[in-house]
Amino acid sequence: MNRKISAMVEAGILAAVAIVMALLSTYMPVLGMFLTFIWPLPIIICGMRNGIKWGIMCLLVSGAIISMVINPLHAVFLATIFGLLGVIIGECMRRHLPPMKLMLFASSGAVLSLIINVALSFIVLGINPVEMVFTTFDDSLMKAAEFYRESGMNEADIEKSVSGMKNMFSMMRVIMPAAFLVTAPILAFINYIAAKKVLTRLGEHFESFPPFTLMKVPGWFLWPYAISLVGVTWFYKYNQETWLYPFFVNVQTFFSFAFVLQGIVILYWFTDHYKKPRWWANIGTCLIFFVPVFSQIILYTGAFDVIFDFRKIRESRLFC
Repeated sequence: MNRKISAMVEAGILAAVAIVMALLSTYMPVLGMFLTFIWPLPIIICGMRNGIKWGIMCLLVSGAIISMVINPLHAVFLATIFGLLGVIIGECMRRHLPPMKLMLFASSGAVLSLIINVALSFIVLGINPVEMVFTTFDDSLMKAAEFYRESGMNEADIEKSVSGMKNMFSMMRVIMPAAFLVTAPILAFINYIAAKKVLTRLGEHFESFPPFTLMKVPGWFLWPYAISLVGVTWFYKYNQETWLYPFFVNVQTFFSFAFVLQGIVILYWFTDHYKKPRWWANIGTCLIFFVPVFSQIILYTGAFDVIFDFRKIRESRLFC
């Protein structure tokens, strides 16, 4: 009985924390973006300490109050995308699953959450959230063109600038499915690490991830990546209208992200193995976001690691 009361009190307190985080994320834009990403944290802690039943109860209570205090749409957004993720990570941590297995379950849950959110938007609200995002982008292009015009920029330069942004937004629309798949493990990792830090301070213990410099993508990733390169090149040249073109673009985007991550691992392994300053690797990682050529170098470094096994840790270079 005392245990049940303790769980109820803790769930209530954590639900209140989730509500406060939702309020701050709404009314404090800069801080709010960060708080939105870690909003599942109270749900995770509640589920890990008291069980999945109390984690779900914490989610339902916080969601109900958020719908009354802010608005129902915001509550549905948090509950469907981040709430399910929190419940899954909390239960996985309660079972003390190995970190990589936990990441697999949590990432799958994050993808499922995103799909559910889009489906609910279509079915219940009758809106297309993806189209809403790109409608906002189109409006921003018009405003940008007007701003350039008022600043005295000539029409040729305005057209060139706006055309470049249109092409970028068009590509973003094509790779949206791959972006969902890439975002899912990032959300899962951020929330797992945040929850682990909090729960460790509360006396819990969890298995650590393998050393970063020893992490490796599966060798078979090389095959779909290579096929996607051929597919993108072929359909870009001969038939961009077929559904196969965006399919191969998304496959290429997803596996490119994986190989870029592998390239970053090789970068840090190189600095550690050859006793070089770690800030070399830190600067190299930053350059990925600002120098396109360097990002391609890192991508191919990660891909070639599958073939040449620079660290000599793969049992089979092409299939491990």
